[in-house]
Amino acid sequence: MANSKIRTQKEIIKIVEDQKKLGRKVVTLNGSFDILHLGHIKSFKEAKKQGDILIILLNSDKSIKKYKGPAHPINLEKNRAEALSALKFIDYIVIFDEINPKPILEKIKPDIHCNGSDWGKNCIEREAVEENGGEIHILKWQKGFSTSAILEKKLGTGYKPDIKAVFLDRDGTININRPGCVREISQFNFAPGAVSALKKLSKTDYRIIIITNQSGVGRGYFAEEGLDKIHNWMLKKLSEEGIKIDKIYYCPHLPEDNCPCRKPKIKMFLQAVADFGINLSKSWFIGDDEKDVIAGREANIKTIKIGSKMREELKLEPNLYAKNLSEAIAAILKNE
Repeated sequence: MANSKIRTQKEIIKIVEDQKKLGRKVVTLNGSFDILHLGHIKSFKEAKKQGDILIILLNSDKSIKKYKGPAHPINLEKNRAEALSALKFIDYIVIFDEINPKPILEKIKPDIHCNGSDWGKNCIEREAVEENGGEIHILKWQKGFSTSAILEKKLGTGYKPDIKAVFLDRDGTININRPGCVREISQFNFAPGAVSALKKLSKTDYRIIIITNQSGVGRGYFAEEGLDKIHNWMLKKLSEEGIKIDKIYYCPHLPEDNCPCRKPKIKMFLQAVADFGINLSKSWFIGDDEKDVIAGREANIKTIKIGSKMREELKLEPNLYAKNLSEAIAAILKNE
């Protein structure tokens, strides 16, 4: 017999329409919920109190592997959905394949979408919710609960923590930005404090990966061979300081090319997951551009923006702001 709580996207859209006609308030909450714990239960209870119908938007196995790496999920989507359906305060569960729930939120149009305090109100889901008349509710932080902590305690020395990374923008973050872009080695100058900050980061278990848009190639300012020379020089200088950059991913295309790798799109981050098995939800992205924050949020990465504040009309904020790379890395190390 089919589980009446687990519905397809088409079914859930019709259910929401019918419930709203009856004047009922629809609440959504998304996540992978791989190993249910008390923190999840408390969040579900709080979410249900915000309205009449609580719908859990569940990341599919495909979705989780994309951003958490090949070791995830521990439990398959069918089993995770069945476990959630056993909780009386959850009314429906619907599975989605995307990295984040924006596409399904645009279809469901909930009255309230619940989000954790670690992501905040100015989150990637906000625009999709508010443009349809809904609002974001921030759930209370459930201190002391996490899947990783449970696994570490249970497995002890047999526990293998997720691979995590600090992703870095290049221009304006590692090196000083300049008008017309850096076209040759002589124009590349490390930002003040960047090298010493990267030395500190190199002593941690974070992978260090650079993600950079380099449309100068597409504009014909320099060839990819020239860009490689700049990067090889940069890597050599950093290596001399004991700093290992695990990988540089760059997009050579123009904005109008609309390619999937150019930030704020997230193909380069997903490639890093495929190459290194990184868990993006345990990672950080540091950059000086609004596109960096948008990309990080789209990919479920915590973000730190260097320099100016985000424009208010974007309705999106980083997790933290910093004056420079040194301050940003210090914040990550403090968070650890």
